[in-house]
Amino acid sequence: MVKSHVKVWVRTRPSAQPFDGLKVQADGKSVAINFPKTSEGGQVHNQLEGLAFKFDGVLDGASQEDVYASCANEVVDSVLAGYNGTMFCYGQTGAGKTYTMSGEAQQYSRRGIIARAIHQIFQEIDARVDRQYTVKVSYLEIYNEVLYDLLADNPALSGELHVLEENHTTFVKGLAVKEVRSQEEALSMFFQGDAVRSISAHALNASSTRSHCIFTLHLEMRPSGESSERAVHAKLNLVDLAGSERTKKTGVTGQALKEANFINKSLTFLEQTVNALSRKEGHVPFRQTKLTSVLRDALGGNCKTVMVANVWGEAAHLEETVSTLRFASRVKLIETDAFVTESNDPSLLVRRYERQIKELKAELAMRDTLSGRGHISYGDLSDAELRELALLVKRFLSGEADVDELPADTLKRVKETFGQMQLAYQALRSELQQELAKEAAQRAAGTASAQDTASGMGPSPADQATVGDDDLERSTGFHVGQAPAGARPMTGTRENDAGPPGTAHSASRPRTPATAGSARPPTSIIDKNAAFLRFKRAIAEGQELNEEVKERQAQLKQARQALKGATFAVNAAKRDIDSLADAVEAKKGAQGTGDSGDVIDDEECQLIQSLKAVKLAYRREFDQVKELRTTLDGCIQSAADAQQALLEAFNGWYAANGGSTTAGMAITEGGADELDPGEEFDRMEMERIMATDPESASFVAAKKQIRRKQHGRR
Repeated sequence: MVKSHVKVWVRTRPSAQPFDGLKVQADGKSVAINFPKTSEGGQVHNQLEGLAFKFDGVLDGASQEDVYASCANEVVDSVLAGYNGTMFCYGQTGAGKTYTMSGEAQQYSRRGIIARAIHQIFQEIDARVDRQYTVKVSYLEIYNEVLYDLLADNPALSGELHVLEENHTTFVKGLAVKEVRSQEEALSMFFQGDAVRSISAHALNASSTRSHCIFTLHLEMRPSGESSERAVHAKLNLVDLAGSERTKKTGVTGQALKEANFINKSLTFLEQTVNALSRKEGHVPFRQTKLTSVLRDALGGNCKTVMVANVWGEAAHLEETVSTLRFASRVKLIETDAFVTESNDPSLLVRRYERQIKELKAELAMRDTLSGRGHISYGDLSDAELRELALLVKRFLSGEADVDELPADTLKRVKETFGQMQLAYQALRSELQQELAKEAAQRAAGTASAQDTASGMGPSPADQATVGDDDLERSTGFHVGQAPAGARPMTGTRENDAGPPGTAHSASRPRTPATAGSARPPTSIIDKNAAFLRFKRAIAEGQELNEEVKERQAQLKQARQALKGATFAVNAAKRDIDSLADAVEAKKGAQGTGDSGDVIDDEECQLIQSLKAVKLAYRREFDQVKELRTTLDGCIQSAADAQQALLEAFNGWYAANGGSTTAGMAITEGGADELDPGEEFDRMEMERIMATDPESASFVAAKKQIRRKQHGRR
């Protein structure tokens, strides 16, 4: 790292009426100004009589060639050596800044610093055959605080350009950087951009530039040959600042007045930045304007900087001359830290890493040989070695192998051992999860069967419904029948209810004998459930309708899962939007209110781009949720229609085969039969079982069926 102060040179504009009070001292580096006395202050007054400034050199009446040799030659040599360089001209309007930097395109001898720097760079490139150079150029204009690319096909439509910060350096995002292979191509690019600069005339300058322009040469240098591993980046910024002007002298109005206001404002902020740097303050207001943001590296950063202060040595411009010299003296106090910047070219990094790996492997082999360890492989394990290691890990985990048998000769084998242990753990965990899921599914199936049976025995009166009424949300099956309340349990058991054939039971049966119009079939609710199961499994019509119901329910389940996943994605996107919005606001708040709103760093730019992308994703996911909700409504209706069709078909089949479509069903609008005391007792018992131990419902129902069958044989 090279620490150095900004070098400042003063160039005076030739004049037919020079100011006698402006004197260049004999050392060629100092300027003295003697102010003429006036009678306005009287005999005794505190009027300043003179000032003296000392710089790196004063160019009084120097030619373009002398100016370049004195000011720019050293900076260009530093750029060719790998250091960043910047040259900028500062002064009042008409003092000769553009002439110094750009020169006259019509006369070769009067060409400026930019053309001469291009010539020197390519001349050195041709002479240095041991190095490979890549040269690129860019041309930026700052007009009324708006950035324009002068090398674009249409600079006015070159798009939005932003000044970004990354790794303590600044760059302009979106600015075209074009490669040039010769001096002619570079000059052509310079002339192309120079032709579209903003220029207008006023009282002090017939061709006054109305914008700040920065022509940059980007160099990449690397040794010749395929084996080169080091590349160096450097850039040379050649800055032509617009001149400060006093509108009462230039007499501009309208658009020119607006341009003058922007120019003076940006130069004022530049002066504030220079003052803060010269005093080494903790906060330097680089972001107040686009100009100071772009010149951040040149002013106190990784750069070797030279300033040319252009002055107009006439009495009419004495105030502007003093202001320029004072500004130049403060710039001279700024210290920069220049260092060589190496390239991060991936191909060079790969080449360097390959060499380092080769050297490290050779060093390891030598160490193993000297220590008598024999040949040890430090590369990746083969498939056979991985299989052998996996078996060893399994033996170790099962207790068949000791810990000393595990390989520990190389870090690679140790990591692979841990990897095999992780794979074994994941396989065991997956197997255990599958077993647990299978067991849970079996329990759920048993519970669902018990619930179906319990529902067939008859739920509470509050849950009255038609045969096979199903909860679409659970999709656990159909309840074939429900019994109404109102019956009371009998005194005694159902086993004692039967007697020998022909025996009258007038005392034990409170119900009257059935008639033809009100006959109740002897089939129980569970028998009707069995008939319903038989209809679904053995009857062709029932099988077809049951498959249709299953298919519709599967579609309904898929629609619910899809809606659940889409809803989760929408919520996640909303959380991301809130998080990114908070991050952007926090970043803006951390930058301070005095900075320019258009100057953002790379991190903030990435946050804004991420926020836009997440909002688009949120919009897509939200639209998908609306579509899935519509699809889900259709699936619910479709499943309900299929269920209703199955129930209607079962009722018709059941009636055609000697059953009753209302047997064991809930109360309808026209009323329903009452349960006998035994059936009511069964219902109450099943409700108690479902409340205490639902998993035992299937077991109890099966025992009841066996008892009924035995009772029927007697």
